Amino acid sequence: MDGDMNIERYTCEIKTPVWTGDIDSKSDLVKSTGIIGSLRWWTEAILRGMDYFICDPTEEKNQCPIKGNNNESAKYCCACLIFGASGIRRIFKMYIDGGEKVFSDKTLNIRPSGRNRGWYLGSGLKGELNLNIVSLDKEFKREFVLVPLAISANWGAIGAKTQHGYGVIKLNDKIGGDFTGFKSGIENVINSNRFKNLKIKIRTGNNDCFPNIKEMFFTKVQFKAQNNWWRNIDSIKNNASDQRITDWINSGSVPISPEIKNWLRYGGGQELWKTCDQNKDSGIENWLFGTTQRVCRYCFNKVRNDNRNQNNYWCENCKKSLKPEETMERMASKINISCAYKIDGDLWEFRVWGWIPKNGNPSWFVRDKFLDGLKASLNSTGTVYLQWNNLLGNQTTNHSLVVWREFDSNRDTVKSNEKNIGNFLNDLIDDKEVAG
Repeated sequence: MDGDMNIERYTCEIKTPVWTGDIDSKSDLVKSTGIIGSLRWWTEAILRGMDYFICDPTEEKNQCPIKGNNNESAKYCCACLIFGASGIRRIFKMYIDGGEKVFSDKTLNIRPSGRNRGWYLGSGLKGELNLNIVSLDKEFKREFVLVPLAISANWGAIGAKTQHGYGVIKLNDKIGGDFTGFKSGIENVINSNRFKNLKIKIRTGNNDCFPNIKEMFFTKVQFKAQNNWWRNIDSIKNNASDQRITDWINSGSVPISPEIKNWLRYGGGQELWKTCDQNKDSGIENWLFGTTQRVCRYCFNKVRNDNRNQNNYWCENCKKSLKPEETMERMASKINISCAYKIDGDLWEFRVWGWIPKNGNPSWFVRDKFLDGLKASLNSTGTVYLQWNNLLGNQTTNHSLVVWREFDSNRDTVKSNEKNIGNFLNDLIDDKEVAG
């Protein structure tokens, strides 16, 4: 890093292994790219919650910029004005150092009983990460990084593979940022002379079917556990003597995500989402939990190559030939479950969080019914009973949901039906868990 740069430094404690990309590489660029990509995802969700249109940078047809005819101005979304896109650079740099590999061997297979396939977990990083932020533009505000960083640290995770339990961190520094600074900073960027001189205009459009913090939920579950409690977890006990498991446990967390995901997707938790006609259709499963196979955009069932049209795909469920843009190459899980991490003494915690959209869902999926049921099950109430001792072993007790955050929802345990997005985001930034 250049000696004359104005650098703001922050450190964070890794609570569950962080996956930054190529963990075998020693390149800071690789690590920084993975974290920056994650921060962009959180920023996009926040901006959509503020009613800005944000592009999907992962799909070429939706990427910025959009250029009009007759030499009209190029149009960018405000996320691209911060993080960069074709034709404009990112307005900050981030250098990351620290962290060390959890283990050095090949990936670890966590496989619950009765499953032919399990979840493959790579090493990830443990320890501490140092984040060094460098402004590249006078319109850059520290809140552009600190607000999404704080929300992800307090309620979600950073890096890749968060659906497998990676990426829970704890900020060791008081960030001093808030929603007001973030909001005013965005407005300043949009109206900046630099972008006006480049004749850049802001894109507008529909944000449906893209992650929006107004449609996300965040919950934390705590329990008490005796020493070596993890040895009684079904998916771990057969590997209890594996050095990779030992190294993972010694890093400060327990990979319980496969066990809970298995219950939710294949076990008793199916009752929360697989009812009535859903039993006849696997599309809802792909839509909710993700798949690495190509699916139909209309019914979310898997597709195959169309034998009659080599450029198209065939959806057996819809009985129609689909153009490539009518399919999705893969789908990410909408639900993330963290590893368990120690809070203090015998008290442990894990997070369940995700994005369940209000529009564009399968017609047979009832969002509120699913979230009501999930909250009740995690709190050991409701009709779908979660047998914690079967999942986490009989050396765990006092399992309880301690907080549920969700915008404008009566499920929220801190402030029910909060309709002011600024108030809601400030609560998330401040890590507010108790009503008051």
